Amino acid sequence: MTILFLDYDGVLHADDVYRNKSGIALKSGGTLFEHAAILAAAIAPHPNVKIVLSTSWVRELGFNRAKKYLPPSLQSRVAGATYHSSFELDDGLVPQTPWGLLNRYEQIARHVMKHKIMDWIAVDNDNEGWPEKLAHRLVHTDDDLGLGELAAQQRLSLVLASTINQAKD
Repeated sequence: MTILFLDYDGVLHADDVYRNKSGIALKSGGTLFEHAAILAAAIAPHPNVKIVLSTSWVRELGFNRAKKYLPPSLQSRVAGATYHSSFELDDGLVPQTPWGLLNRYEQIARHVMKHKIMDWIAVDNDNEGWPEKLAHRLVHTDDDLGLGELAAQQRLSLVLASTINQAKD
């Protein structure tokens, strides 16, 4: 099994998301989750790819509610999230560091270590703190274009194929 750590903002739609009285919207006026079908198509040939949500939506809305924003084809692949309310407690992995102060790489690394995950990639617009030696695991997307950018789609295909082929060896 290969885990795909998935961010929403800056990946499945533009990064300029905000909450208002009506719900969740994009400041740019785009469509929420407009690139979800691109991700679904990219992972369709890989039935052993499972998704772990690595998005702030889980912390803000809760796991089930955040997951429900995805189309059914992606919802069925979700195996968990990097955030859980119990992670605010010191679990000995990153002592005395509140979850919200960890960068996205640290959140993913914590999850990988805790669950002993060997085969994984991340799709995210946030590359802060990402070690160069693990750059091959990151599909870094543009804040505004996300997976709508052809280069990001091509990188996703390459990273998926490479990770899955290495897992077979």
